[in-house]
Amino acid sequence: SGEDTSCSATKCGVDKYVSSNACTACMGGSTKPEGDDASGDDTTCACAANERVESNTCVACDAGETNAAGNPVPGPDTACTKVVSPPPPIVAASPPPLLSSESPPPPPSSVEGMVANAEAKTEVAEVSRDALLADISDESTRAKAKLLADAAIAGVKVKKVAMALTAETGDVACAQAFLKMQLDASLGACDASVSTSRRRRLVTDTAYDVTVFVSPATVDETTLAAALESLAAEGVTATSTE
Repeated sequence: SGEDTSCSATKCGVDKYVSSNACTACMGGSTKPEGDDASGDDTTCACAANERVESNTCVACDAGETNAAGNPVPGPDTACTKVVSPPPPIVAASPPPLLSSESPPPPPSSVEGMVANAEAKTEVAEVSRDALLADISDESTRAKAKLLADAAIAGVKVKKVAMALTAETGDVACAQAFLKMQLDASLGACDASVSTSRRRRLVTDTAYDVTVFVSPATVDETTLAAALESLAAEGVTATSTE
């Protein structure tokens, strides 16, 4: 009798896999690195890239198809995937040739080009503005929307003059605001809402929070300053913001 001994695990060689604890040659053109342990679980070989499995045989993908490497053999049949070609690039049509009497448009980098570009953008913005205003039926709302749109097109910020007035209606309150500012109502827009802090009625008059909107494109700083002075002379406290 002697000391106990032990068996060494059998390692399968290159292109061999484990099947029922035996090293078995890969089939159907599949491959396998060496090193599978024959005493362990069954393993598989694999097909190369752009190959598929058909009846445990590696078969090349058809033209225009692709497949990742690693499909197992033995194993179920697999399929390749068609390669989708990108659409052809869109080639912009060449502009029509200029007649001899025509002069080419100025490049955008020139002053004339920048002016023409700005005018074109302004025209597009004005068309969009007119389409928006056409859907507004309320005169006061349309005037305010037009003033805000014109200021945006001109690239200026609208000035807001807020004050508290009492009047029979909101329209009358707005009319009073322009009158006290000594400003033509066509140069601005007005919004009047019943004051939440002054619910007391004075006979038939109601307290309104009035906001007059003016654009620097039509009312300059000097005119606005004079309007604020006129309000102060009328005893009306007003605040001006952008």
